[in-house]
Amino acid sequence: MPKFDLRGGEIFLRVGIHKGINKGFGVRHVWEAHKADLAKYGCHTIDDVATHIAKMVVPGAPIYCEFKEMRGDHRVAVLKNPTGSLILEPRNERRGFGYYVVTWYPKRRAEGTLVGTIAKPDSRQ
Repeated sequence: MPKFDLRGGEIFLRVGIHKGINKGFGVRHVWEAHKADLAKYGCHTIDDVATHIAKMVVPGAPIYCEFKEMRGDHRVAVLKNPTGSLILEPRNERRGFGYYVVTWYPKRRAEGTLVGTIAKPDSRQ
């Protein structure tokens, strides 16, 4: 795997907003844009979405970037078959650096460059 400087950070799922196809972020956007697909994974209400997303973010889950080089703050995709693709955006916010959920979609095939994996939690905390 090529060497990339991918910062570690927590993953946050905001309430967000859904403005239309490919327009929005957070749990509202995921739910409104993908209700039918999410139902296939046991998500029958918006309240089920956070649990579904949390199941994708596990140690060893691959992290891909759609660009050949990690320059700037590009969005990354975390995939864990067979539950779909999770798109994250790295951001510096008031609470510090983290990755924020933009959207989820059912496509399971990895695209882009493998840039890392979700690390195991630090057992010293």
